[in-house]
Amino acid sequence: MIPLRISNSLALTLLCLASFLSEATSAEQPSKPEQPADTTPWKNISDEFFKKIKVHDISPAHLRRCVGMAVAPTGEVFIVTSKGNGICSSKDQGQTWTVIPGNNITGRCETGFGFSMAYPYDGRLAFFTIDGTGGITLDGGASWRPFGKLLRMLEYADVDWSTSNPQTIFGLLHEPYFTVLSTDGGSSWRQIYKDTENPKDSKMALGQYYGLMDASTLLRAHRDQAGIGLSTDAGKTWTEVAKYRVLGRRPVHYGKKAFWTTTEGVVVSENGKDWTLTGKGPEKAMFGPYFGSTEQEMMVVSDRAFFISRDGGKTWKNVAPAFSPPDGFKKGISAIGAFNYFGWDAKNNLIYASSLGASVYRLKLQP
Repeated sequence: MIPLRISNSLALTLLCLASFLSEATSAEQPSKPEQPADTTPWKNISDEFFKKIKVHDISPAHLRRCVGMAVAPTGEVFIVTSKGNGICSSKDQGQTWTVIPGNNITGRCETGFGFSMAYPYDGRLAFFTIDGTGGITLDGGASWRPFGKLLRMLEYADVDWSTSNPQTIFGLLHEPYFTVLSTDGGSSWRQIYKDTENPKDSKMALGQYYGLMDASTLLRAHRDQAGIGLSTDAGKTWTEVAKYRVLGRRPVHYGKKAFWTTTEGVVVSENGKDWTLTGKGPEKAMFGPYFGSTEQEMMVVSDRAFFISRDGGKTWKNVAPAFSPPDGFKKGISAIGAFNYFGWDAKNNLIYASSLGASVYRLKLQP
């Protein structure tokens, strides 16, 4: 066989021709649009479950998907759902979900303060809902006791966690806005200012925040003015005991202490009379504190970031920018704590976010 010899000039010509034909062929084929990369570190962990229980895309939008959330230090995530499902939970960071059998809890949480949990966590947790009953568990969610019904029920409330079986609950009804007190574990409610309150004055009512130290000590604050009030006569008279401007709709209890978010940071009291800052900042944090396995571990959330402290609130670290689910009934972080739900699993270094009508989202924090 005689070897074929190609000159350098011919080889170059053939190479150019091949390149031209390749580009021409490619031009004839419509190019696929580039898909934007998913840069959101938050992971949707609930949609398959919501489709399974038929609440994913129902109408109205404020009844779909998640309508209340609380995260226990054990890592268990509790959510409220509609259409007769009530309380559901996940014990594996949202990989699987279960409707808790026979929970008999109805309604939706209108705010991020629509739950209250006893810390250190021993299984005691309450949900406060509107257009339903809400209810309480004393055994980690295995069994639930619905609250007695009054009008549209509770916007939010605080529980006397100083006792193993709480009887005193203090909070606010939703539209009409009446201040209510229960002394029988939520079976019945008394409107303690029925003759003087304007139940249609939402600006006044939604700015009024309530709490408890114990069965005989009530707390009160107002979002738009500095001052924490204390009452020992079931709310008949009030005495101002501190000058902090409170942002959280209710305090959070760890043992005998009550913690409350303010414009200056987190304040704490052991008796309801004496309040001190745990440390400097974070300023204007509203949601929380959410505790970990000890009183030293806590998280708060503002309209701009998540903050975590590992030294009892003396110092804080900004661990993530603020996040509001894109599929919620309302967008953004509410200035009065409405519609947003947050939680923290310190054991697994996870934070959670949802909102009224939204999916549940999870974020793995950096070590």
